[in-house]
Amino acid sequence: MFEEIAALAQNADQMFQRAAQQLVESGQLHHLFDLRLLECRHRLALPLEQNSSIDDLPEPERSRLETAYMAACREVGQLLLESGQPREAWGYLRPAGEKKMVSDWLATVVPNDEQADELIELALYEAIDPERGFAWLLARRGTCNAITELGGLSTQLPVAGQIACAAVLVRHLHEELLGNVQGHLERLEEEVPEGVSVIALLDQHPSLMQDGAYHVDTSHLATTVRFARLLTEPALLKLAIELADYGSRLDQELQYPDQPPFEDLFATHLQFFRAILGEQQEQAVEYFSKQARSVSVESYGTSAIESYLILLVRTGQPDRALAEYPEIVPANCVLSSLAPSLLQLAQTAGQWERYFEICQSRNDLVGFAAGQLMQ
Repeated sequence: MFEEIAALAQNADQMFQRAAQQLVESGQLHHLFDLRLLECRHRLALPLEQNSSIDDLPEPERSRLETAYMAACREVGQLLLESGQPREAWGYLRPAGEKKMVSDWLATVVPNDEQADELIELALYEAIDPERGFAWLLARRGTCNAITELGGLSTQLPVAGQIACAAVLVRHLHEELLGNVQGHLERLEEEVPEGVSVIALLDQHPSLMQDGAYHVDTSHLATTVRFARLLTEPALLKLAIELADYGSRLDQELQYPDQPPFEDLFATHLQFFRAILGEQQEQAVEYFSKQARSVSVESYGTSAIESYLILLVRTGQPDRALAEYPEIVPANCVLSSLAPSLLQLAQTAGQWERYFEICQSRNDLVGFAAGQLMQ
């Protein structure tokens, strides 16, 4: 192999092509990356030893070398994926911005015992495909561990990833609850009709909830209902309503108080979800409006404020959210990424004059400038 490369030394293009082929055939893909950078340096007549940073190069050599670097990352990363080495591949594909390439590859694999942890790490913890990664996590480690992991990850995942994981969790727990309720009926030697909801079964058979009975871990149920607040898809919200309705029927000793505005955890979430789907909106808006104004931010954070703003937006009232924003959101108070921003409210409501008034009253020059560009 070395003799062949030496014989091609007078034709650099052929030499690099043959060396690359040899490295791919022998599985030395990390060295292929080094070879591609060497090839580019030779082509640009740069020093072959990489003793200096790319940033120290003049233009246009710097940009050309950066382009070659990205191309090498994509080439080596793709080859590593194809050889079943996703973690090593991501090390090259991440700087190249090739998240979709890894996501598409993850969609083609089925985790086995040897590779499951690595695949879950990439899909979920690296946020390449949180929905798929969380589904794998649930299947392999169970509901309890998955919920614990999601709780720790929720602030690290982008909002879209959090929503995707919440959807997986709601579907999973609803399926578990429905199956357990149906199993309870079978043990009672009752007929189990197909296509009937959990709530319909409970209405038809109230004895299912007698004597403190429950059909899923109540802490799992409470956590899943909390995560369901992220959801906007009507079909998923209907599942969340069933979970919250079920929770509200549990024995009081199994219903633990939560922080405001969801102190009565299941009943208040039920009100929140139903309002988003158009049921009893006025009552829900009134309740959350009072909570946003009365719950101490110092003691409980911004959840009450954020829940009210979210509810207004999801019930088609962004103009009201914008109008009341200065009243309910203290100056210099930072809301989470889950809440609609002031800029988003102005854009949705189309009320830029009110937005600029708020920015000026709060001495928010950056927000004011952003609004000027957005309107």
